[in-house]
Amino acid sequence: MADPAPHIAPTSFNHKFVTTCGYKYHYVEEGDPKGEPLLLVHGFPDLWYGWRHQIKYLAKLGYRVIAVDCIGYGQTESPKELQEFGMKSVCTHLAGVLDALDIPKVTIIGHDWGGAVVWRFGLYYPERLHGIISICTPFNPPATKFRTLEEIVKAVPEFEYQLNFANPATTAKMDHKDIEYMVSQYKHSGFRGPLNYYKTTKVNFDDERSVVGKTIDMPCWIIIAKDDPFLKPHMAARMKDFMPQLKSTMIEAGHFVMTEKPDETNARLKECLEDLAQRRAGQNKASL
Repeated sequence: MADPAPHIAPTSFNHKFVTTCGYKYHYVEEGDPKGEPLLLVHGFPDLWYGWRHQIKYLAKLGYRVIAVDCIGYGQTESPKELQEFGMKSVCTHLAGVLDALDIPKVTIIGHDWGGAVVWRFGLYYPERLHGIISICTPFNPPATKFRTLEEIVKAVPEFEYQLNFANPATTAKMDHKDIEYMVSQYKHSGFRGPLNYYKTTKVNFDDERSVVGKTIDMPCWIIIAKDDPFLKPHMAARMKDFMPQLKSTMIEAGHFVMTEKPDETNARLKECLEDLAQRRAGQNKASL
C-alpha cells in the first residue's frame, strides 16, 4: 500500500452554502469564477473532502471547481424522507445547486456513489452537461424488473458489503488529520443519511421507469481502478451499448484511487477534460 498523500487542511478551501429544493447544501469552490465549471460528486463514506487532492489541482488549471457535500453528508442537511436519497432526487438537488449558482451547463465528475449519480444525471438532465467523467463506477442501465438488494448481491457477490457495511480491506491509508476532519463532519448528522443511499433500491426502480432504454449520447469517460475489489474492471464491459461516445482509461490502484494515487488521478482527469473539450468543439463546429 502506498504511503498516504500529504494532508491538506480543510480550512484552506473556500466553504460556502446554498439552499436548493428546500435543503441547505454545503460545498467548497475554488478556481476562476469565470472558468469552465466542474461539479465533483463524492461517494461513501467520503465528503467533498474526498476530492481534496483534485480540487486545487483542477482550480490551478483554470477551472471553476465545485465539490458538494451530498444530501445527508457533512454540513449538508439530512432529511428524514428516504425518497430524497434516490438517484432522481439527488440529481434534482444538484441541478438546483447549479441553478442557484447560475451555471447552465457543467462537466460532472463522480466517484463511487457519486459515479452512479453522474450517470443518472446524464439520463435526467443531459441538457445541463458538457460531459461526464466517472471514477471506478460503471453505468448500470435502469432495470426493467425489480430486484431486491439481496437478489442483486446474489448476482453480483462483490456487492455483499452493501448488506453489512463491512470495512473494505483495501481502504487507502489516511493521515490522522484527515480522519479527524471526517469524524468532525460526521458529527453533524451521523451515518443515517449516507447509509440511506443503500436503502433506495425500490425508490430508484420506481423513479427510473421513465428512463428505461434511454442512452447517454454525449462525450464521457470512465476512469477504471484496476485493483478495485468491488467495482471491478469487467463491470464496465458493456457500457458502450448505452453511451456511444464513451472512452475509458485505467489506473493501477484500489477503490479510493483519488487518495491512493492523487497525482496519476489528476493527470488522467486533465487528459479526460481536454479530450471532452476537443470533442465538444468539434461537435459545435460540425453543427454550424
